[in-house]
Amino acid sequence: AAVTFKDVVVPAENLIYKENKGFIPLMTNFNRERFIICCNLVNMCKVCVDESIDWAQERKTFGKRLIEHQVIKHKIANMSRKTLACQSFLERVAYQMKYDP
Repeated sequence: AAVTFKDVVVPAENLIYKENKGFIPLMTNFNRERFIICCNLVNMCKVCVDESIDWAQERKTFGKRLIEHQVIKHKIANMSRKTLACQSFLERVAYQMKYDP
């Protein structure tokens, strides 16, 4: 459903920001929300890596633990590398958001 306003007059005391300039703070808020969502996603990636390690240490295949297979070590290392890269990128973005808005 769409809501359309025609010929609406907003009193000056009810304006949230300067007239015809409200898009700027709105987009600033969107950027913060996107950053928070990305932080949550990186945190979930860390949880997935931890769960993968726990499962690989618990599960046994071909007479040895899954974590002892080289291919599994490589997969977990790759997951960890990508997660760390994402976290590093987010830390850089956080720094830029704070000191170079």
